[in-house]
Amino acid sequence: MLDLDIVEVDGRAVDFRENPFETMFFENTNPTSVTTRRIKVKNLSPLTVSFHWSIYKNKNATKISLSDENTHFKIEPSQGKITGGQIIEFEV
Repeated sequence: MLDLDIVEVDGRAVDFRENPFETMFFENTNPTSVTTRRIKVKNLSPLTVSFHWSIYKNKNATKISLSDENTHFKIEPSQGKITGGQIIEFEV
């Protein structure tokens, strides 16, 4: 069974009592500004999981096309593998 968990956001452990879910969202910014969040995800399962991040303009599209990706955001690493028990940090 696959089991991934967000364990840290911007250096703060995810504990929904002490750090509410709102800590996961970005603050409002100006159109030309840049803001970054760091999210650590842990693979709690023994399985190696391949991942690829894509951000689409229309989340309810019936057909997904790479040409529809929204380029105002990026996530690094954008693809790879996370082994069992590994924690990987994503920069959004």
